[in-house]
Amino acid sequence: MPIYEQTYRRWETPRLRGGRWLAVAAQELRVARTSALYRRLLLLSCVPFLLCLFLLLVTDLMTANPSMLLRSLVRQVQFTNIDARFFRMYISMATPFAFIFCLLVGGGSICNDHRHNLLEVYFAKPLGKGEYFFGKLAGVCYVPLCVTAAPALGLYLLHMIFSPGTALEFVRDSYWVPGACVALSVAVVVPTALFIMACSAVSRSTGFASVIACALLFMNSAFGNVLAEVLRVQNLRCLSYTRSLVYLGDLLFGDRTRITLHWGFIIAGFAVLSLLCAGVVLRRIRNVEIGS
Repeated sequence: MPIYEQTYRRWETPRLRGGRWLAVAAQELRVARTSALYRRLLLLSCVPFLLCLFLLLVTDLMTANPSMLLRSLVRQVQFTNIDARFFRMYISMATPFAFIFCLLVGGGSICNDHRHNLLEVYFAKPLGKGEYFFGKLAGVCYVPLCVTAAPALGLYLLHMIFSPGTALEFVRDSYWVPGACVALSVAVVVPTALFIMACSAVSRSTGFASVIACALLFMNSAFGNVLAEVLRVQNLRCLSYTRSLVYLGDLLFGDRTRITLHWGFIIAGFAVLSLLCAGVVLRRIRNVEIGS
Protein backbone atom coordinates (compact mmCIF):
# COMPACT_ATOMS: atom_id res chain seq x y z
CA MET A 1 0.00 0.00 0.00
CA PRO A 2 1.41 3.47 -0.87
CA ILE A 3 2.46 5.56 2.07
CA TYR A 4 -0.05 8.34 1.37
CA GLU A 5 -2.87 5.80 1.85
CA GLN A 6 -1.65 5.38 5.44
CA THR A 7 -0.94 9.01 6.32
CA TYR A 8 -3.41 11.21 4.41
CA ARG A 9 -7.16 11.24 4.41
CA ARG A 10 -8.74 10.75 1.01
CA TRP A 11 -10.04 13.89 -0.67
CA GLU A 12 -13.66 13.06 -1.48
CA THR A 13 -16.16 15.84 -2.05
CA PRO A 14 -19.51 14.77 -3.55
CA ARG A 15 -20.01 18.20 -5.09
CA LEU A 16 -16.71 17.95 -7.05
CA ARG A 17 -16.74 14.21 -7.68
CA GLY A 18 -17.92 14.65 -11.27
CA GLY A 19 -16.09 17.88 -12.01
CA ARG A 20 -12.58 17.62 -10.63
CA TRP A 21 -11.25 18.68 -14.01
CA LEU A 22 -12.67 22.13 -13.30
CA ALA A 23 -10.02 22.64 -10.61
CA VAL A 24 -7.29 21.92 -13.18
CA ALA A 25 -8.84 24.33 -15.69
CA ALA A 26 -9.24 27.04 -13.06
CA GLN A 27 -5.60 26.67 -12.00
CA GLU A 28 -4.45 26.91 -15.64
CA LEU A 29 -6.38 30.14 -16.13
CA ARG A 30 -5.21 31.49 -12.77
CA VAL A 31 -1.59 31.05 -13.79
CA ALA A 32 -2.22 32.65 -17.21
CA ARG A 33 -3.82 35.74 -15.68
CA THR A 34 -0.63 36.55 -13.82
CA SER A 35 1.06 37.48 -17.12
CA ALA A 36 0.90 41.15 -18.09
CA LEU A 37 1.09 40.15 -21.77
CA TYR A 38 -1.99 37.97 -21.34
CA ARG A 39 -4.01 40.82 -19.83
CA ARG A 40 -2.97 43.28 -22.53
CA LEU A 41 -3.83 40.85 -25.32
CA LEU A 42 -7.18 40.22 -23.67
CA LEU A 43 -7.95 43.92 -23.95
CA LEU A 44 -6.61 44.07 -27.51
CA SER A 45 -8.79 41.12 -28.54
CA CYS A 46 -11.86 43.28 -27.85
CA VAL A 47 -10.99 45.53 -30.82
CA PRO A 48 -12.54 43.27 -33.53
CA PHE A 49 -15.74 42.96 -31.50
CA LEU A 50 -15.97 46.71 -30.91
CA LEU A 51 -15.34 47.41 -34.60
CA CYS A 52 -18.03 44.97 -35.72
CA LEU A 53 -20.39 46.29 -33.06
CA PHE A 54 -19.86 49.83 -34.37
CA LEU A 55 -20.61 48.72 -37.94
CA LEU A 56 -23.68 46.82 -36.76
CA LEU A 57 -25.09 49.77 -34.81
CA VAL A 58 -24.47 52.22 -37.65
CA THR A 59 -26.08 49.88 -40.16
CA ASP A 60 -29.11 49.18 -38.01
CA LEU A 61 -29.67 52.86 -37.24
CA MET A 62 -29.32 53.89 -40.88
CA THR A 63 -31.54 51.12 -42.23
CA ALA A 64 -34.18 52.08 -39.67
CA ASN A 65 -34.37 55.50 -41.38
CA PRO A 66 -37.66 55.87 -43.23
CA SER A 67 -35.82 57.00 -46.35
CA MET A 68 -35.91 54.10 -48.83
CA LEU A 69 -32.98 55.57 -50.79
CA LEU A 70 -30.73 55.65 -47.72
CA ARG A 71 -31.74 52.11 -46.78
CA SER A 72 -30.92 50.74 -50.22
CA LEU A 73 -27.57 52.56 -50.34
CA VAL A 74 -26.49 51.08 -47.02
CA ARG A 75 -27.41 47.57 -48.12
CA GLN A 76 -25.33 47.93 -51.27
CA VAL A 77 -22.14 48.48 -49.24
CA GLN A 78 -20.59 45.07 -48.63
CA PHE A 79 -18.99 45.76 -45.24
CA THR A 80 -22.18 47.20 -43.75
CA ASN A 81 -24.47 44.41 -44.92
CA ILE A 82 -25.32 42.31 -41.87
CA ASP A 83 -25.43 38.80 -43.28
CA ALA A 84 -23.49 35.56 -42.94
CA ARG A 85 -20.34 37.17 -44.36
CA PHE A 86 -20.40 39.76 -41.59
CA PHE A 87 -20.12 37.08 -38.88
CA ARG A 88 -17.54 35.18 -40.91
CA MET A 89 -15.53 38.41 -41.10
CA TYR A 90 -15.60 38.77 -37.31
CA ILE A 91 -14.39 35.21 -36.70
CA SER A 92 -11.62 35.72 -39.25
CA MET A 93 -10.44 38.81 -37.38
CA ALA A 94 -10.64 37.05 -34.00
CA THR A 95 -8.85 33.87 -35.12
CA PRO A 96 -5.29 35.28 -34.74
CA PHE A 97 -6.08 36.25 -31.14
CA ALA A 98 -7.45 32.77 -30.48
CA PHE A 99 -4.22 31.24 -31.77
CA ILE A 100 -2.09 33.56 -29.62
CA PHE A 101 -4.10 32.72 -26.50
CA CYS A 102 -3.70 29.00 -27.26
CA LEU A 103 0.05 29.58 -27.44
CA LEU A 104 0.18 31.59 -24.21
CA VAL A 105 -1.87 29.14 -22.16
CA GLY A 106 -1.16 25.83 -23.88
CA GLY A 107 2.55 26.34 -24.53
CA GLY A 108 3.41 25.67 -20.91
CA SER A 109 0.42 23.56 -19.91
CA ILE A 110 2.25 20.22 -19.85
CA CYS A 111 5.97 21.02 -19.84
CA ASN A 112 5.72 23.35 -16.85
CA ASP A 113 3.99 20.68 -14.77
CA HIS A 114 6.73 18.21 -15.61
CA ARG A 115 9.52 20.68 -14.92
CA HIS A 116 8.10 21.63 -11.52
CA ASN A 117 6.94 18.09 -10.63
CA LEU A 118 3.33 19.23 -10.34
CA LEU A 119 1.87 16.06 -11.81
CA GLU A 120 2.67 14.22 -8.59
CA VAL A 121 0.77 16.90 -6.70
CA TYR A 122 -2.25 16.58 -8.99
CA PHE A 123 -2.32 12.79 -8.96
CA ALA A 124 -1.78 12.55 -5.19
CA LYS A 125 -5.47 13.43 -5.06
CA PRO A 126 -8.19 11.25 -6.66
CA LEU A 127 -7.64 12.85 -10.06
CA GLY A 128 -7.40 10.62 -13.13
CA LYS A 129 -5.45 11.09 -16.31
CA GLY A 130 -8.63 11.85 -18.24
CA GLU A 131 -9.72 14.51 -15.76
CA TYR A 132 -6.28 16.09 -15.83
CA PHE A 133 -6.24 16.05 -19.64
CA PHE A 134 -9.73 17.53 -20.07
CA GLY A 135 -9.04 20.12 -17.38
CA LYS A 136 -5.94 21.27 -19.24
CA LEU A 137 -7.82 21.28 -22.56
CA ALA A 138 -10.68 23.30 -21.08
CA GLY A 139 -8.25 25.81 -19.63
CA VAL A 140 -6.56 26.29 -23.01
CA CYS A 141 -9.83 26.50 -25.01
CA TYR A 142 -11.82 28.73 -22.66
CA VAL A 143 -10.52 32.17 -23.63
CA PRO A 144 -10.16 31.44 -27.40
CA LEU A 145 -13.79 30.29 -27.55
CA CYS A 146 -14.82 33.38 -25.58
CA VAL A 147 -12.98 35.49 -28.16
CA THR A 148 -14.51 33.80 -31.24
CA ALA A 149 -17.85 32.07 -30.67
CA ALA A 150 -19.30 34.08 -27.78
CA PRO A 151 -18.97 37.57 -29.37
CA ALA A 152 -20.29 36.27 -32.70
CA LEU A 153 -23.43 34.99 -30.98
CA GLY A 154 -23.68 38.29 -29.10
CA LEU A 155 -23.56 40.25 -32.36
CA TYR A 156 -26.29 38.03 -33.79
CA LEU A 157 -28.57 38.73 -30.83
CA LEU A 158 -27.78 42.45 -30.82
CA HIS A 159 -28.70 42.74 -34.49
CA MET A 160 -32.11 41.25 -33.79
CA ILE A 161 -32.59 43.63 -30.86
CA PHE A 162 -31.59 46.80 -32.71
CA SER A 163 -33.56 45.97 -35.87
CA PRO A 164 -36.86 44.53 -34.61
CA GLY A 165 -38.65 45.37 -37.84
CA THR A 166 -36.54 42.97 -39.89
CA ALA A 167 -35.70 40.49 -37.11
CA LEU A 168 -38.05 37.78 -38.33
CA GLU A 169 -36.79 38.08 -41.89
CA PHE A 170 -33.19 38.03 -40.67
CA VAL A 171 -33.75 34.89 -38.59
CA ARG A 172 -35.58 33.18 -41.44
CA ASP A 173 -32.72 33.88 -43.85
CA SER A 174 -29.82 33.21 -41.46
CA TYR A 175 -31.10 30.83 -38.78
CA TRP A 176 -28.08 28.60 -39.44
CA VAL A 177 -25.50 31.32 -38.78
CA PRO A 178 -25.17 30.77 -34.98
CA GLY A 179 -24.49 27.07 -35.55
CA ALA A 180 -21.94 27.91 -38.24
CA CYS A 181 -20.19 30.38 -35.91
CA VAL A 182 -19.94 27.81 -33.13
CA ALA A 183 -18.81 25.05 -35.50
CA LEU A 184 -16.08 27.17 -37.09
CA SER A 185 -14.90 28.46 -33.70
CA VAL A 186 -14.64 24.91 -32.32
CA ALA A 187 -12.82 23.76 -35.47
CA VAL A 188 -10.34 26.61 -35.04
CA VAL A 189 -9.78 26.34 -31.30
CA VAL A 190 -9.92 22.66 -30.29
CA PRO A 191 -7.45 21.13 -32.81
CA THR A 192 -5.14 24.11 -32.34
CA ALA A 193 -5.23 23.73 -28.56
CA LEU A 194 -4.52 19.99 -28.77
CA PHE A 195 -1.69 20.60 -31.23
CA ILE A 196 -0.03 23.18 -28.96
CA MET A 197 -0.50 20.94 -25.92
CA ALA A 198 1.21 18.13 -27.83
CA CYS A 199 4.12 20.47 -28.63
CA SER A 200 4.26 21.35 -24.93
CA ALA A 201 4.32 17.66 -24.02
CA VAL A 202 7.43 16.99 -26.13
CA SER A 203 9.34 20.10 -25.08
CA ARG A 204 10.95 21.36 -21.90
CA SER A 205 9.93 25.02 -21.88
CA THR A 206 7.05 27.25 -22.92
CA GLY A 207 9.15 29.18 -25.43
CA PHE A 208 10.44 26.03 -27.09
CA ALA A 209 6.90 24.63 -27.37
CA SER A 210 5.69 27.85 -29.01
CA VAL A 211 8.58 27.81 -31.47
CA ILE A 212 7.88 24.18 -32.38
CA ALA A 213 4.16 24.88 -32.92
CA CYS A 214 4.76 27.95 -35.12
CA ALA A 215 7.50 26.21 -37.14
CA LEU A 216 5.36 23.13 -37.80
CA LEU A 217 2.38 25.23 -38.87
CA PHE A 218 4.56 27.30 -41.19
CA MET A 219 6.12 24.21 -42.79
CA ASN A 220 2.72 22.58 -43.15
CA SER A 221 1.27 25.65 -44.90
CA ALA A 222 4.29 25.95 -47.19
CA PHE A 223 4.17 22.25 -48.08
CA GLY A 224 0.46 22.33 -48.97
CA ASN A 225 0.73 25.47 -51.10
CA VAL A 226 3.89 24.37 -52.92
CA LEU A 227 2.50 20.91 -53.65
CA ALA A 228 -0.74 22.42 -55.01
CA GLU A 229 1.21 24.79 -57.27
CA VAL A 230 3.55 22.10 -58.58
CA LEU A 231 0.83 19.55 -59.34
CA ARG A 232 -1.75 22.21 -60.26
CA VAL A 233 -4.40 20.63 -58.04
CA GLN A 234 -6.26 23.13 -55.89
CA ASN A 235 -7.63 20.49 -53.53
CA LEU A 236 -4.10 19.74 -52.33
CA ARG A 237 -4.07 23.12 -50.59
CA CYS A 238 -6.22 21.50 -47.91
CA LEU A 239 -3.13 19.60 -46.79
CA SER A 240 -2.36 22.91 -45.08
CA TYR A 241 -4.06 23.18 -41.71
CA THR A 242 -4.73 26.90 -42.04
CA ARG A 243 -6.08 26.53 -45.58
CA SER A 244 -8.38 23.76 -44.41
CA LEU A 245 -9.82 26.12 -41.81
CA VAL A 246 -10.42 28.76 -44.48
CA TYR A 247 -12.12 26.22 -46.74
CA LEU A 248 -14.28 24.94 -43.88
CA GLY A 249 -15.37 28.52 -43.21
CA ASP A 250 -16.24 28.92 -46.90
CA LEU A 251 -18.43 25.83 -46.72
CA LEU A 252 -20.15 26.79 -43.47
CA PHE A 253 -20.94 30.36 -44.53
CA GLY A 254 -21.62 29.74 -48.22
CA ASP A 255 -18.67 31.68 -49.66
CA ARG A 256 -17.23 30.94 -53.08
CA THR A 257 -14.17 28.71 -53.29
CA ARG A 258 -12.14 26.98 -55.98
CA ILE A 259 -11.65 23.88 -53.85
CA THR A 260 -14.09 21.03 -54.51
CA LEU A 261 -13.03 18.63 -51.76
CA HIS A 262 -15.86 17.07 -49.75
CA TRP A 263 -16.27 18.53 -46.28
CA GLY A 264 -16.07 15.06 -44.74
CA PHE A 265 -12.37 14.84 -45.58
CA ILE A 266 -11.71 18.11 -43.74
CA ILE A 267 -13.56 16.93 -40.62
CA ALA A 268 -11.76 13.58 -40.77
CA GLY A 269 -8.41 15.35 -41.04
CA PHE A 270 -9.15 17.52 -38.00
CA ALA A 271 -10.31 14.44 -36.07
CA VAL A 272 -7.14 12.50 -36.90
CA LEU A 273 -4.96 15.47 -35.93
CA SER A 274 -6.82 15.89 -32.65
CA LEU A 275 -6.56 12.20 -31.78
CA LEU A 276 -2.84 12.09 -32.56
CA CYS A 277 -2.14 15.17 -30.45
CA ALA A 278 -4.28 13.84 -27.59
CA GLY A 279 -2.34 10.57 -27.78
CA VAL A 280 0.96 12.43 -27.51
CA VAL A 281 -0.22 14.28 -24.41
CA LEU A 282 -1.61 11.16 -22.73
CA ARG A 283 1.56 9.24 -23.56
CA ARG A 284 3.58 11.94 -21.84
CA ILE A 285 1.72 11.51 -18.56
CA ARG A 286 1.09 7.77 -18.66
CA ASN A 287 4.09 6.87 -16.46
CA VAL A 288 2.94 9.05 -13.58
CA GLU A 289 1.70 6.96 -10.70
CA ILE A 290 -1.92 7.63 -9.80
CA GLY A 291 -3.20 6.88 -6.32
CA SER A 292 -5.93 4.31 -6.37
